[in-house]
Amino acid sequence: MKDKEIIERLKNGDESGLKHLYRHQKMIKSWINKNNGNGEDAEDLFQNAILVFYKKVMSGDYEYKSKISTYLFSICQRQWLNELNRRKSKEQTTEDFMKFDKGVYEKPMEDGSNEKLIGYITEQLNKLGEPCKSLLEASIYLQVSMKDIASKYNYKNAHSARQQKLRCLQRLRGGMNNGIIQQLR
Repeated sequence: MKDKEIIERLKNGDESGLKHLYRHQKMIKSWINKNNGNGEDAEDLFQNAILVFYKKVMSGDYEYKSKISTYLFSICQRQWLNELNRRKSKEQTTEDFMKFDKGVYEKPMEDGSNEKLIGYITEQLNKLGEPCKSLLEASIYLQVSMKDIASKYNYKNAHSARQQKLRCLQRLRGGMNNGIIQQLR
């Protein structure tokens, strides 16, 4: 089926045109796999791209300037590059926290305040509650892999566990920042 025919079918409410869009999924999957992704990432991105395309066609905002495959690929490419940037940013945040954390344990302070700081961090972890406390302890202190954490704590996959870990780290930082500010007053 040609691109213009697919677009006409969609505009006329014939959703069988959507089925023909899936022939482009293999191309997207291949590109995502070559660029630090996996099949699950590719499927999610492709579904989003189809939704964007479908909404554009149905609203009349789609202008046929290139092949549908090119349009879908450009949507997926843009979304994947944004996702990689988000992941890189989150990984950097985690690395910064771990450097701070390791510094606390590897460099004792001369005035004995190291124990106070360790106690303070422990107190903040306890305030987080479960599952954040256990998840952070497992991932940071025990160096358990995200895949194992996902399995142990019933997350869908390692990526979901990593996302939860980052949310927990953000909560921990927020609590620690508030606590430090209160202590300085």
